[in-house]
Amino acid sequence: MPPVRWRLRREIPAGLAPWKGMAEAWGLESRLARLAWLRGVDRGEDLAWRLEPSWARSTDPHLLPGVDAAVARIRKAIESRERIVIYGDYDVDGVTATALLMRTLERLGAEASFFIPNRFSDGYGLHLDCIQELQATRDPGLLISVDCGVRSLAEVAASRELGLDWVITDHHALGAELPSACAVVHPHLGEYANPYLAGVGVAFKLAQALLGAVPHPTGPDAAFLDGLIKLVAIGTVADVMPLIGENALLVRRGLDSLSGRNGPGLAALLKAAKKEGVLGAQDIAFGLAPRLNAVGRMGGAEDAVRLLLTKDPGEAEGLMARVESLNLERRAIQQELAERLPAPSEAAFDLVLDPVAHKGVIGIVAGHRMRASGRPAGVCTVVDGVAHCSLRAPDGYDLGELLALSQPFILGGGGHRVAAGLSFEAARFPFVQQALQRGAALQAEGRERPTLLLDGGPDDLPGDGDLARLEPFGQGFAPPLGRLEGTVTSSAVFSADHWKLRLTGLADPLTWFANHERPSQPRVGERLCVAAAPQGSARWGRSWLVDSVLAEALP
Repeated sequence: MPPVRWRLRREIPAGLAPWKGMAEAWGLESRLARLAWLRGVDRGEDLAWRLEPSWARSTDPHLLPGVDAAVARIRKAIESRERIVIYGDYDVDGVTATALLMRTLERLGAEASFFIPNRFSDGYGLHLDCIQELQATRDPGLLISVDCGVRSLAEVAASRELGLDWVITDHHALGAELPSACAVVHPHLGEYANPYLAGVGVAFKLAQALLGAVPHPTGPDAAFLDGLIKLVAIGTVADVMPLIGENALLVRRGLDSLSGRNGPGLAALLKAAKKEGVLGAQDIAFGLAPRLNAVGRMGGAEDAVRLLLTKDPGEAEGLMARVESLNLERRAIQQELAERLPAPSEAAFDLVLDPVAHKGVIGIVAGHRMRASGRPAGVCTVVDGVAHCSLRAPDGYDLGELLALSQPFILGGGGHRVAAGLSFEAARFPFVQQALQRGAALQAEGRERPTLLLDGGPDDLPGDGDLARLEPFGQGFAPPLGRLEGTVTSSAVFSADHWKLRLTGLADPLTWFANHERPSQPRVGERLCVAAAPQGSARWGRSWLVDSVLAEALP
């Protein structure tokens, strides 16, 4: 790939510092205020979500559409001793939402249990055969969905005929109609102030409302909410929801709580991920979330929920050992598949089929191939003659439109603009591949060449400890990225694909992992211009993690 074009994240008026007022009002170091301004924060009020994440700023949960009806039905179930089953999902958002609602219902004295569909035998969402099995084995009076269900009209209707009531909580795209549930709790119904809630965020709002509405012995207190908000932070970051507005408050409070004392399950998870002290959103994204996700990717996700719920340190240790083993297995299978597949093609859409690929890792590998080529990519596996594909695309493409072009050939599909899945008869792979390539080529014609947004040079970025004040960084509030330029004065191999460098004019070392842009170790005397993210710890001080090779001049 050619060097990446870049520009400053936001144009700064000549001779002005528009962030000065915010810096003075909040007592922020000027470079921190500048980073916030570069991310579109023009008013001090917008900083308050991060710098003063008080519960008083949180949106009233009763304003979330469907909450009051849900509280009424759940309260009735608790008072009449009906059995309640939480029907979750196998990704991190679904797992944390399930654990959060289980904790809440147990605190309120409900007779509750949970169910997570299997990625391989069941698939995503509500399934009538699963519901019938739950009725036969657990005899619930009420089922509560988390992170799924808003489009499951047929399944909810069939459940009602079986005498089962539903409360649906979800955040995925609405359909033309709503399921015939007792309540549908969803941030896109009406004019709710925070449309970016993750599934676990929706569950948390319901929990807040329940804790205020259902009489119980001890009453809602800050310590219990702090326990729940940890789960909200993990699920929201893992689901790549925008970390702005109320989401910033929820995740910031969760990070602060995770940085303190934790229950046995989370303590074991943090220990396995080697995370301690003050945590940032990237610690969740690259440390905690992949481990929890691995459980659902490799089989049933129930152990991930049990890990988050257990109060027994011994049980937590055993569950975490299993989670860590599954994560290592996932990484090995993922690496083996990535090496087995051909290199990303020059086609407008890089779609490949491996009939024995593990279904749990094809999405991760598709994402890596997309980032390597800068074009849409997909990886398919085959089960009983049906191809199951996971698709990823860079910003500027729309996978929904591409799936529509493939409609004559596919059995099913759906997702978002940049992440989707589809299935089709495996024999039709060439037709689907051709349709996606033609559609992607048309979309590419009107797409501008990607430009990396940077925050300036190394002197424009504060130290890692100072950056913690602006957490959470992530979707919608990008982690800092600086432009570093100089001649290599030191180049050492840290591991097979991992180098440590020093550049002229830069006091801090660089860490670089081999990738498609740079497969070979940089040489002493070589001139480099790269984008890099500041890293740091109390033990090792500041360093930089290389992200991309840059074009040296402004575009």
